[in-house]
Amino acid sequence: MVTLEDLLERTAGLRWTAPLDRLARSRLQRLTQAHGSPDALLQVAAARADLAADVAAAFTVGETWFHRFGEQLDAAALALRALGRPVRGWSAGCSTGEEVWALLGACLHAGVDARVLGTDLNPAALAAASDGAYPRRALRAAPPERVTRVFTAGGPRVQVRPEVRARAQFQVHNLLRDPPGRGFDVIACRNVLIYFTPAAARAVGEQLTSALAPGGLLLLAPSDPRPPAVRQLEQVRVGGTVLLRRPLEAPPVPAPPGPTAPLPVRRDPGPASAPRPAPERPDLAGARQRAFADPEDAQVHLDLAQAFLLAGQPARAASSLRGAQAALDGQADSWQTVRQLARLDQLRREVRAAGGEA
Repeated sequence: MVTLEDLLERTAGLRWTAPLDRLARSRLQRLTQAHGSPDALLQVAAARADLAADVAAAFTVGETWFHRFGEQLDAAALALRALGRPVRGWSAGCSTGEEVWALLGACLHAGVDARVLGTDLNPAALAAASDGAYPRRALRAAPPERVTRVFTAGGPRVQVRPEVRARAQFQVHNLLRDPPGRGFDVIACRNVLIYFTPAAARAVGEQLTSALAPGGLLLLAPSDPRPPAVRQLEQVRVGGTVLLRRPLEAPPVPAPPGPTAPLPVRRDPGPASAPRPAPERPDLAGARQRAFADPEDAQVHLDLAQAFLLAGQPARAASSLRGAQAALDGQADSWQTVRQLARLDQLRREVRAAGGEA
């Protein structure tokens, strides 16, 4: 008998968690009623790819907001401006579309002519993205000039401007499948990989990096895992932000004509390339101060654990994770709690891999 955990992993690479299951049950109510029971739904979904995708879509986390990690978007837009040409972007796992409009807003602010494809597994989320209407709370922490560039206001909701809407397309896409295109100059996939199984994260990492153009940028969230393919990308610093970039590929050197073996060719090495910037050092002092000031906040404990981990202190990272777990135990179920629990699980795996006891 197929289990829900198996179905989610096989269909979309998603990791089942109890909090996510509780929140997804209401989404599945219509499908469950149509098939009589949860077990009957699972049995039919195991044989029907379209129904399996509907079940998996109910477990996708739809929480997002405009201009999340805005400094990363602004740095990417500056790097894209240096290309001096129109650029193609892909927002993978875009949910209700805020990520698409934020990326376009950053590009427009930097004077970049951009077009962005937004994809997600959930058709209902994509319908909301295509509509482009949002409550004002989705704009929290967004710069006012960025809001007016992308949206028009009307009462308690805002609407994407028609000229910005014309720069975006949306389509249903499963990240375990082949990318919806190749040669993207920038791919944003932020707070998505944390919900995948390790095997699925590795596969998706390969898909994302393969879809980048040479010199293309991959934007991940700080909490997202870095599967092997992603770790092969080079790091470039733009202002105070480190971005991941696919290396530029040198054109092949043609072999000389004739049957004889080619002679060694002396090449002008040209100017020395700049050294690759070192990764950003974790802000341990700041993370410790935030955890001391707000010990009931699970997020600050997770940030502190990651800072300890990056600093090579897995034992202290494990201690911070225990503080995060205690804080999460006192929280009510919400999409924020689900996201934090997923990050907690990911950090636990990284701590164990580093020799700590999580």
